[in-house]
Amino acid sequence: MRRLSRNLLVTTAFFAAACTNFLDTNPPDALPDQLAITSPAGARAALAGAYNALQSGSYYGGDFMFFNDLYGDNALHTGTFSTYGDAGAHQFRADNQTVDDIWNAIYEAIKRDNLLIEKVPNVAGLPSAERDQILGEAYFLRGLNYHNLVKLYGGVPLVVTPVKRPEDAASLTRSSAADVYTQIVADLKQAEQLMSSDSPTNHATVAAAKALLARVYLYRGDNANALAKANEVVALGFSLALDYSDLFDADGKDTPEDIFKVTFTAQQFTNAGYYWQSTDDGGRAELGPTQSLIDAYDPADLRGQWNIKGTEAGSASGTKWPTAIGAEDFPGIRFAEVLLIKAEALARLGQLPEAVATYNDIRVRAGLAPHELGVDVTTQQQVLDAIDRERRLELAEEGDRFADLVRSGRAVTVLGVPAFKLLFPIPQAEINVAPGIVQNPGY
Repeated sequence: MRRLSRNLLVTTAFFAAACTNFLDTNPPDALPDQLAITSPAGARAALAGAYNALQSGSYYGGDFMFFNDLYGDNALHTGTFSTYGDAGAHQFRADNQTVDDIWNAIYEAIKRDNLLIEKVPNVAGLPSAERDQILGEAYFLRGLNYHNLVKLYGGVPLVVTPVKRPEDAASLTRSSAADVYTQIVADLKQAEQLMSSDSPTNHATVAAAKALLARVYLYRGDNANALAKANEVVALGFSLALDYSDLFDADGKDTPEDIFKVTFTAQQFTNAGYYWQSTDDGGRAELGPTQSLIDAYDPADLRGQWNIKGTEAGSASGTKWPTAIGAEDFPGIRFAEVLLIKAEALARLGQLPEAVATYNDIRVRAGLAPHELGVDVTTQQQVLDAIDRERRLELAEEGDRFADLVRSGRAVTVLGVPAFKLLFPIPQAEINVAPGIVQNPGY
């Protein structure tokens, strides 16, 4: 489904094709809507479908991550796709097909979340604890999906119930970014209240809701709440993986750092390794690391040794995802990010010794010497710059860089772009269908 007006409609099918076994616990690609969420088995299958939406090649399976790095300063376009070339050159137009695809993939995910939230409370025979867990996971996913939208496009149509008629979709308008964030926080708080903590890491948990709230609060400049939520996650007993490379295992093995993962297999695959890897290693080399990213790694940094092969931009490749097969899981939220959120919130609140002590855990795992306050870093800005550097090195090739530059107010200077390019264009095809969805200025 390519257009918003179609993407948010409740049609006769919940997914793309039929599923013949409603008891199948594997993520279904298709299930008739009338049957999907009218029985406990159908509700479980529909929840699996909501997670399946994250695997889209236009979402966590590829484009969403790639464009965040290409539009930042971590990735060069080294391949042949013209839409990727536009991203690398900061030359988006409203008809960029990949920008459109990202928008539609995220709204497809939101549609599935909305259906769960609407229908699961009325499913007979579903134990109350399981009902709450499914609803909590759906609220978490909707909060995650809207946060990913607002980071790129600014204020977007805020749709929290299924759209059932074409005319309703055609009359949609944009909400403000502030209103979208209000909904995100409300969804994540609801998720936090409804869920338990005993789900696998490829499902949302209380810890995942707390961690995502910490991320959202940091983006909003609410450092006190970001710190509070990060501390709540720390108290739950997560720890850093012993080796950085363990996080990107070819078979997606679990680590003590995992909080929420998007699961991929060789059949339901990610394009991450294939697009970043060189042709010599079986990839298509569609994007590669920039020289500034290559140079940012200390030669002793184990992360650089794992993430990048080569020393010259244009010929170097990204190797965080070790195969072109695509079975590596994506660490949507991991403990290292929570520590970096905590460190940044502490630094912005003026608690510099605690901030340095927190991000030092990340440096030590990377094989680097810890920083000493007053020697390696002294001022608040120096501490914040050090945290930003650690975020860049730690999360490289995971699609965080552009949003980090924007939220920190450095994108215009670092990227050399006018301010209007700090948002992606709203896809023109959506405006054609729903004229009330006003384009971002400058496009």
